[in-house]
Amino acid sequence: MNDQELKEMIDQAAEAAASKAVKKLKDSGRITYVFSNSFKKTEELLYLYPNLPEDNPERQRIDQAMKRIEDDDYKDVIASRYFDRMTIAEISEIYDCKYQNISKKRNKLVKILASELFPEDVLQEILER
Repeated sequence: MNDQELKEMIDQAAEAAASKAVKKLKDSGRITYVFSNSFKKTEELLYLYPNLPEDNPERQRIDQAMKRIEDDDYKDVIASRYFDRMTIAEISEIYDCKYQNISKKRNKLVKILASELFPEDVLQEILER
């Protein structure tokens, strides 16, 4: 077994254990909400975007999803944050508004993108609440 196979085996075991633990906690009522998986997956995909080749299917999916927010006045927050790796503080200076406003706008836009990129996950998250 090589290092990559071992890493994959460990990752799969860790993911299975974490999923099982979260399910038990949810079933027992100890937690009622887990941070949106679709949100995190969308952020991860957005961070990858600049390094994806033009013909990559994931990049094309992101381009298509971005059309959904093209009329939003704050659409450039997504490119600044995820493609250019700017901080929320830096972006808020550009827009000349409060950090919290940019953070809320970013969250709203990521959720819109998540609904385009991972619609099944978003639906499942809504049903689990």
